[in-house]
Amino acid sequence: MSAPHPRRSFANHAVRLGELVLARAEAAVAPLGIRALALDTLVCIKDGYGRSQQDLARRLGIYAPQMVGLIDTLEQKGLVERQVSPADRRRHVLVLTPAGEALLGQGLAIAETLEAELFGAVTAEQKAWFQALVERLEGAAPPLDCK
Repeated sequence: MSAPHPRRSFANHAVRLGELVLARAEAAVAPLGIRALALDTLVCIKDGYGRSQQDLARRLGIYAPQMVGLIDTLEQKGLVERQVSPADRRRHVLVLTPAGEALLGQGLAIAETLEAELFGAVTAEQKAWFQALVERLEGAAPPLDCK
């Protein structure tokens, strides 16, 4: 008789859920020619977090050199532009191009469908509770040193 499987920790369940969602998200957005992180980046730029690449990297929890490469790729695809900041001409801000806006719309529709597929059995109350828990845990975690 085999030994019972050891109980998985809360952290293990969280990691497994994250990996499942990320794998499904990558597959879902692949037809758009981007990765899930690129879609997250477009969302953050649209939401006003494109004031600088450093701000955006911190927001997404990635290293600055990775952010530079990601923005370079999005710029080459014609999805974002670096523009001189009207507040400080020494800095650049990131803005979505019309193509970036269109792709973002498609990506958000895909994300909505994916969320319904993955979490359709979860009630709105359960989702709100889970989101509050995740935000609490993220707030309590030490910040990532993404330099």
